Amino acid sequence: MVKMTQVISDAYSQLCQHMGLANVKISEVTNEATTFEITVKVDLPSRAKSKGISITGVYSEENCLLVFGKDYPVRSPIVLLRKDFPLNLPHINPYQPEGFVLPCLVEGSLDEAFHQGGLDYIIDQLILWLHKAASNTLIDANQGWEPTRRDSSPSTIIFSAEEVQKNIPIDGSILSAPTQYIAMPVGIVGSLYPSIQNNDDLVFNQKKFSSNGEIQEGNTLTFFICAAQKNNEFQVYSQYEPETVFDYDSLLKKVESFGIDRSALDKKIQDFYLRSILQNPSNPASWKYGVCAIVVLGVYRPQPLIGSGGRNMELLPYVVHFTFSVDKPLEKKITVEPAFHAHDLSPQLLALTSGYEKNDLSQQIIMFGCGSLGSKIALHLGRAGFGNMSFVDNEFIYPHNLARHALIDPLSGWFNPYKVSLMRTAFITLSHIKAKDFVEDGVEVMLNPEKFKEVIPDTAALIVDTTASLKVLTSETVSTALNASNVRLSRAMMFGQGNAAIVLLEGVNRSSRVDDLTAYLFDSCRFHPQLREAIANDGNDLSRVFTGVNCSSITSQMSDAVISRSAAITAMQIQKWLTEGFPKNGCLAYGVADGLSMLWITNELGNTTVLNVTEDDGWEIRILDHVAAAIYADVQQWGKNETGGALVGKISFQTRTILIAGLVDAPVDSIRQPTKFILGIEGLQENLLLANQNSLSYLQFIGTWHSHPMGGAHSQIDRNTLKNIAEFSGGLPCVSLVWTPDGLICAVSK
Repeated sequence: MVKMTQVISDAYSQLCQHMGLANVKISEVTNEATTFEITVKVDLPSRAKSKGISITGVYSEENCLLVFGKDYPVRSPIVLLRKDFPLNLPHINPYQPEGFVLPCLVEGSLDEAFHQGGLDYIIDQLILWLHKAASNTLIDANQGWEPTRRDSSPSTIIFSAEEVQKNIPIDGSILSAPTQYIAMPVGIVGSLYPSIQNNDDLVFNQKKFSSNGEIQEGNTLTFFICAAQKNNEFQVYSQYEPETVFDYDSLLKKVESFGIDRSALDKKIQDFYLRSILQNPSNPASWKYGVCAIVVLGVYRPQPLIGSGGRNMELLPYVVHFTFSVDKPLEKKITVEPAFHAHDLSPQLLALTSGYEKNDLSQQIIMFGCGSLGSKIALHLGRAGFGNMSFVDNEFIYPHNLARHALIDPLSGWFNPYKVSLMRTAFITLSHIKAKDFVEDGVEVMLNPEKFKEVIPDTAALIVDTTASLKVLTSETVSTALNASNVRLSRAMMFGQGNAAIVLLEGVNRSSRVDDLTAYLFDSCRFHPQLREAIANDGNDLSRVFTGVNCSSITSQMSDAVISRSAAITAMQIQKWLTEGFPKNGCLAYGVADGLSMLWITNELGNTTVLNVTEDDGWEIRILDHVAAAIYADVQQWGKNETGGALVGKISFQTRTILIAGLVDAPVDSIRQPTKFILGIEGLQENLLLANQNSLSYLQFIGTWHSHPMGGAHSQIDRNTLKNIAEFSGGLPCVSLVWTPDGLICAVSK
């Protein structure tokens, strides 16, 4: 007599103590398995309690079996319901006719659930399942239709369900779609060609794929069919049932139950077999796994399928196998098995997997720079479904790039491909067929209106500049084509050997530009030590790796993982904008390394005030919004008295721009009166030097500001003061900014 093992004996004791079980007894003990019969007390709806059975056919006490295999407790026990349990309920796993019914107790693997919650958890889930079955609440129709379970299918068929629904005949005829497949001892993997087209003439073939012949490959047909429309309406089938197909006859019965012409499908399958055997140029004797065909039934359901994005058609795939003797090919044997459906690779599938299936995937992104950072950001976006991307870069990929680039190219031969070409190929592999590549210098694109129009259509959503080039930044600043475009510009960068990740986003209509936001970044460094230290990285950012024998072949030293960290969080920010909408204002977003992670901060920057002065051959004065706001606040504080302070900013001779990016408060010895303001000197020089130091030398003293509460232009005293300051500025222009009730005015002297 076979005895129970200790672990199963322990399980028996645990079951006997479970409050939800009315009875537990040993049914059978063998070397392979131990089976217990358990009685579950089901809480029936009140109207059904007197009868002892619910309207769905569930008893107040349900007898079930728990089968503990010899591999218990590595694997969970199997739960079996009675053989005559009602089958018109959802969440029932595939089963053999006349066999025990298998409930689907958990989402995912029962073994994993068992290891997470233990035996009591499995019993609790069974009790809950039976309770819901009795009250007909196993699934909420508002959540969608529960697809037919296929938990043990050995074969998988890959196709786009959306494309099939668009192409499947609505008159009940059959679509014969060419399909490539791999056959293995356990089953097949079939994949439809990208374009689903009808081909009734194709014949089956098979040839060796692996060296030992255990894996074969070839081409076959997939037959798609659904019930014909009636009165221009699809026939809807609202009856839940588990998978019941286990042979060819049960397949045809299933076909008939869905209102499909079984004779037509049978003839199509049989004709395909005969044509493949009798008209094939290759030798059928070499087909290790015989002939296979695929059948996919389309069934319209009353609600969209769960997780389908609104698709009402359920697609049920089956693999039909023909085995035969070469001497007597007409005496074939037919077997059928259900198969898994796997979605074909598409932007929609990528978005669904990433949680962005409800978002607009057509938004076009222009990626400037395909280096280590740009390539990783792009692939993060592409794998999330946002693959309508144009790549702009004119550099080849070289061996040292492979240390950190998102792509790995064999670099065979003497020619190294362009980075943009590799990126486009990768995106097409990801099913993004709209991806484009432009072997262009970003500067040329920005400065040439015709080239800009070719590369950056006005319908694009975003330009992402990852070049880290100051030359490109300057070209973006002065680009007349960009000024006339509706496309938003962002700029992604890393500093401090990856300790700081920065994303700048221009405001609508360039209300704040990338040069404004860059200055805002370094003014922020004055007040945020963590940001300042991350960008400076203790001065170690000068570490360089020489990748060739000339002085231009250098790159910053950091690992692929560090770049990936910055790229990932940057891509997350861009995805947030693409899915939730872009802010109207400009935005400075930055991440500061915090151990192995990053602390992410976002700040908006309002409209930049722009003044054009004619002095000194003309300058554009750009006053950042937070500076203008601080000036106004100071004026309000001092009321009728004039007030003022010092200005720090950035001067660009290339663009004839003076950026006023920050303030230094007036010293305590300053004089404020209704008719004059005199800037004090106590601690002023030290504070200006500190502002320069804390902005990492990006900002410098560029002049002063003061208020005219009563209005009026610069006085002669103001201009004399400005001229005196300019004499000590080493040839750099200085500004005198005046606040008036009518707005800001500015004078420049050098």
